Amino acid sequence: MIAFLFVAAAISATAIYFGFSGNRPVNASEETKEQVTEAQSGTEETYEVSSVPETDGEKWQEGMVAYNGKIYKYKDSVKNYLFMGIDNDDIVSEAPDGLSGGQSDAMFLLSIDSRNEKISVIAINRNTIVPVDIYDESGTYLGQMPLQICLQHGYGDGMKLSCSRSVEAVKRLFNNIPVSGYISLNMGGIPALNDAIGGIELTPVQDVSFKGITITRGVRLTLNGRQAYAYLRARDVDEFGSADKRLKRQVQYITIYLEKLMKDSSKAGAVYDAVSDYMVTSVDLVKLVGSAKNMEFSVRDMITIPGNTILNGEYEEFYPDPQGLQDIIMNVFYEEVE
Repeated sequence: MIAFLFVAAAISATAIYFGFSGNRPVNASEETKEQVTEAQSGTEETYEVSSVPETDGEKWQEGMVAYNGKIYKYKDSVKNYLFMGIDNDDIVSEAPDGLSGGQSDAMFLLSIDSRNEKISVIAINRNTIVPVDIYDESGTYLGQMPLQICLQHGYGDGMKLSCSRSVEAVKRLFNNIPVSGYISLNMGGIPALNDAIGGIELTPVQDVSFKGITITRGVRLTLNGRQAYAYLRARDVDEFGSADKRLKRQVQYITIYLEKLMKDSSKAGAVYDAVSDYMVTSVDLVKLVGSAKNMEFSVRDMITIPGNTILNGEYEEFYPDPQGLQDIIMNVFYEEVE
């Protein structure tokens, strides 16, 4: 689900990757579907593809890290889950080839700290540049390239394989912290997701006009299913920064959704039943919500990674601020050793 449906042995300075924007799925645009000629053959432009073998399991190992002159350890009471919204309006089905898994247009990392009874959610910009594992249509591994993180889901089956590869990409972004599971939701499930909890009341932060739906900034309303879909899905791909603007709407909606769900966690079962055909998950949603039912969540617990969006040729790329990202990692996942 997008809301609750929507990450290190040592902390090092976050690498800044200057990459490539191609197509299918090496294309962060939601409109074009061209062949991945640049990524696979290098015939149009030449980029170095690093040969890093795919690994299984979690790469993070327990240990102490030094940060700002102090010693920290990973919080053993924290479990992390990746939530994704996939740019597919249909119910879940296996992709026809290894390049058509769909892009993860919404990505959120949920962190549940059972000891401190705290929930944190980190919003991940879809255009964040990270090392992405590249495969051909048959699934043969070709190497890694610095690309928009949303593209990793495309290299797979559109189901569990795509999700597990996306988890690995997110772990790379967050210095390989452990991620305990994932839930992805095809965007076509948004109306059911919204209506299963009785709609979401909010004051829109932006004007939205999408497929016959008009939402006016500043005019408070309770979103019905179709309105929620428009509010979370719409963006003008010809407008620079449109993905950043949409992320602000997604953050607002998800914050309110989580607040509402935490106040009545008994609705988790109804939410699951409503969207299960659109969902791929490695966790029990009802148990996951239940594990956090006594915890509160508010806007202060929603974290957005600082950084800058640039236009590289035709496509946008988001580069996190290294210090800002490292601060988030330390504050959410680590604790000082006394």
